[in-house]
Amino acid sequence: MSGPISAFARYSEEVSLSPQNDSVLPASRKRKRVSMANTNGHLKENQTKKNRSKSLQPALPVSETNGQSKIIEQPSTTKKIKNSETKFLSPAYPTPYPQRRVLVSGPRHSQIDKPTLEENSETNEDEDEDEDEDEADEIEDESPLSAWLHDHVPIEDSTLLGEHLFGLLIDPTPVKQFIKRTWQREALLIQRKQPTYYNGLFSTSDIDDILRENTLEYGENIDLTFYNPATSKKERHNPEGRARPAVVWDAYNEGCSIRLLNPHTYSTSIWKLLSCLQEYFGSLVGANTYLTPPGSQGFAPHYDDIDAFILQLEGKKHWRVYKPLNDDEVLPLKSSVDLDKKVIENVKPCIDVVLEAGDLLYMPRGYIHQGRTLDDAHSLHLTVSCYQQNTWGDLFKILLPKAVDYAMKTNVKFRQGLPLGCLNHFGFIHSTKKLPMKKRANFHAKCHQLLDELLRESVPIQMDNSVDVMAQKFMHDALPPMLTAEEQLTTIQEQGERWNSDLNRVSNVVELEPDTRIRLLRRHCLRVVENDNNDEDNEDNIVAHYTTDNARSYHDRPLSTLGVDKETLPALEMLFTIYPEYISIDSLPLATIEDKITFVSTLYEKGLVRTEYELEHSDGEDEEGDESDSDEEDGLVLKRQKVHNESTDDDDDDDDDDDEDA
Repeated sequence: MSGPISAFARYSEEVSLSPQNDSVLPASRKRKRVSMANTNGHLKENQTKKNRSKSLQPALPVSETNGQSKIIEQPSTTKKIKNSETKFLSPAYPTPYPQRRVLVSGPRHSQIDKPTLEENSETNEDEDEDEDEDEADEIEDESPLSAWLHDHVPIEDSTLLGEHLFGLLIDPTPVKQFIKRTWQREALLIQRKQPTYYNGLFSTSDIDDILRENTLEYGENIDLTFYNPATSKKERHNPEGRARPAVVWDAYNEGCSIRLLNPHTYSTSIWKLLSCLQEYFGSLVGANTYLTPPGSQGFAPHYDDIDAFILQLEGKKHWRVYKPLNDDEVLPLKSSVDLDKKVIENVKPCIDVVLEAGDLLYMPRGYIHQGRTLDDAHSLHLTVSCYQQNTWGDLFKILLPKAVDYAMKTNVKFRQGLPLGCLNHFGFIHSTKKLPMKKRANFHAKCHQLLDELLRESVPIQMDNSVDVMAQKFMHDALPPMLTAEEQLTTIQEQGERWNSDLNRVSNVVELEPDTRIRLLRRHCLRVVENDNNDEDNEDNIVAHYTTDNARSYHDRPLSTLGVDKETLPALEMLFTIYPEYISIDSLPLATIEDKITFVSTLYEKGLVRTEYELEHSDGEDEEGDESDSDEEDGLVLKRQKVHNESTDDDDDDDDDDDEDA
C-alpha cells in the first residue's frame, strides 16, 4: 500500500518548464489601438468622475484580539448591533490603511413632518424591532472573511492583501510574531469559539454541487478513503472512471472520507483564497478538502512534505499531533508512508484536541498527525498547503552548478588539473587506510581555498539568475489571478470589443490613449528573467513569464512566455517599481508615443495590466441604449452596478448625514 498523499503529492512529478514563446514585447510595432491624440499626458475632458471607480470600503471585520500562545483560545467577539446605534469596528488584522474604519449605522428617516412620525410611531417601532432582530442575526452570521470575500478590503498591493488575508486566517496571532516564533518551528492551535468564522468559503453542499455540475475522475480529482486500524493502513475505495454523486454519497454513508484533490478548480472562493495567498508566500499554495462521516477516520498517521494550515469549516474532528520523532524527520523533503500506530502509541502528542468549526491548526513539515471524527458529528476541513520544494537546498541545487560553470569560465584556478596521484589517496577504498595525512590535508586545503573564491566571486553573480529559475517554476505552478468585478471592467477580461446582436456588428470599441493610466495587475503576475545563453548579444536571452494564462488545474497549460526587447526593459522596470500606483502611458521611458502604446497594448492583451478607470467606448452616443441591452445579456450591467454601489455607498452616507444635520 502506498503512503499518504500530501496536498501536493500529485504535483511532485517533474514537469517540463519549456516556455511557450508566443509573443514579443517590441520597441515598435503597428497595432490597431495606436492613437496619437492627447499626447500631453493630461486626462481627457470626457474622462469624468462617473467613469472612475473608488477604492472599495471594507465590510464588517472581526474585532481584534491580542496575545498568542501555542494553543490560543479566542472568545466569541460577536455582538448585536442595534440600528439606532452608530459604531466603528476595527479590522481583525492591521492594514496599511488603519485610519479607514467601517461605519455601521442604522437606517435614516426621510425628513417628513413630525405629526406624521407620531401617527406611525407604533407601526414603525414594531417594524424597527423586526429589522433590528434580522440585522442582528445577519451580523451574528457574518464571517470575518466577508470583507475579503466581497472585495471590500482597500489594499491595492497584492502582496499586502495576501498578508492581510493570512492575518485573518491566523487571527489573533500577529503575522510577524507567527513568522518569527512559530513558522516551521512548532505546531499552533487557534480555538475561536466562532463557528461562522469561515462562512462563505466552502461547505458540504458545495461538494454535492461540484459532483453534479462537473466531471471528476477518481484518483485525479477525488478520493474515497478509509483507515483500517487492523492493518494501520488507509484504503482507497475508488471505482474506475467518473465520480457519480450517488456513488460518492453511498461510500460516505459506509464510512469513507471524501477528499477533493483540486477544489480550487471548481470552487471560486477557494481559488480566490489560494491565488491571494500565493502573492504573499511567493510559492505555490494548494488545497485539499476532507469530508469525514461521524465516527470514522480516513487516513493513517503520517507526516507531509508541506506546511499545512487546517481550517475546520464544519463539524468536529479529534486531532492528535506529534513532533518529529528524530532529527531526520524535521522539515522532511518527502512525505512519510502510512505509519504503524505502534510507532506513536507511547509518544505523547504535542496537541490533542477536538477541532471545531472556526478553529485553525498549523503543522510544519514533518509533524505526525491523525484525525478522527466524533460519533455524533461529521467533519469538513480545508487543508491549505505551501512551501513544498522551496528550501535553501533547492536554491543551492540551482545556484552552485551555475557558480561553478561561471568560475571555470572566468578563473584559471578552476581550470587547473587535479594533483597527480590523488586517486592513490582518496576514494572509498582508501578512506579507512592509515595513509600519510599530509597529502590529504593539502588536498582539503586547496578545496577550501577554491570554495572560498567560489562563494566570494561567483555565487553573488549567479544569485539573481538562480532565484529567477525558482521564480520561473512558481510562475508555472501558480494559479491565475482571480479578478474582482472592478478588475474585470478595467482589464481585457470584460473591457473592449464584443458582439452586439442588436446592431449585428462588433461594438464597445475602446482605445488605449497616451493619457490612459495603467499598472500591473498583480505584483507576481509577471517575471522578467535572463535565460542562460552563450550569446550575450542574443535578444532572445530576456523573456517574461506570466500567470494570467495559467489554468486552474495544475500544469494544464505550458508556461506562458513573452520575448522582451532590451529597449523595453526600462519601461518594465518602471511598472514594477511604481506598483501598485498607476502611471500614464506617455510617462513610460520609451522613445515614441507609438512605442509606448504598442508596448502597453501587448501587456494589456495578455491581461497583465489594468486601466485605472473603465475605458470609454468610441461607438457613438446613439448606440448607448442598444449597447445596454447587449451588456445586460453578458452581465456587464450587474458588474458595473456592483462596483458603482460599492464605490458610492460612503458618499451617499455622508450626504445623508449632511441632510440630517441640516
